[in-house]
Amino acid sequence: MDENIQKLEDTLEEFYVALTKLKKEFSRLAMEIQRLEKENKWLREQIPGLAGNPEPYKEGQNALARLYHEGFHICHLQYGNLRTEGECLFCIALLKK
Repeated sequence: MDENIQKLEDTLEEFYVALTKLKKEFSRLAMEIQRLEKENKWLREQIPGLAGNPEPYKEGQNALARLYHEGFHICHLQYGNLRTEGECLFCIALLKK
């Protein structure tokens, strides 16, 4: 009976050590997440258009639409080639995004 109790105490102690390691790792990861969130926020503020002003994205979309209407492919399959067979479904799908 004493042997079983000793095994149980050893198991509980191993569990406690593992739990302590997990708590430390969790704390480290939580701090890392907080640091990365701050860094991400700062980086987004440095990039024009991501801090609530989507103009660069719209400018890019407008440029692609203009190229497409001038007769060029804007899809990844044939980007920059002249459209010789009418409308391109891939280009149209890209414009609708």
